[in-house]
Amino acid sequence: MSDDPLDLDVFFAQLEAQVAGEKAPAEAPATTAVVERREAPRVPVEAVGREVKLSIRGGSDAKPINLSETGLLAETTSRLRPGGAVELLLQIDGVRRSVRATVVRSMVHSLGPTVFRTAFKFQERTKLPERK
Repeated sequence: MSDDPLDLDVFFAQLEAQVAGEKAPAEAPATTAVVERREAPRVPVEAVGREVKLSIRGGSDAKPINLSETGLLAETTSRLRPGGAVELLLQIDGVRRSVRATVVRSMVHSLGPTVFRTAFKFQERTKLPERK
């Protein structure tokens, strides 16, 4: 074992490369770029429409943060179980649609009151309206 301290940037770059099935670099450059793994670009809700509302069927309202054709990130008042299937009611500029999704993660974002940041992955690609 080396006496050199562990370079976490190099370690995580190698780990990500191994998980992606690529050959890990012997040494990552000092300015390692973040690899984009999303299937579709995220769009802030303000750029999607004049009014974007979100509720979780059987649950409560949620505040959408950003969305894409493959999923969305929202603030919720309760923690949702990762891997769980949900039905989202998404309304953009008055047009309402029901979207089936899977909870990817749900973590505490702030306290007092407790707010969770919850990521959802749509079960089917959803076409977003043209940007403003």
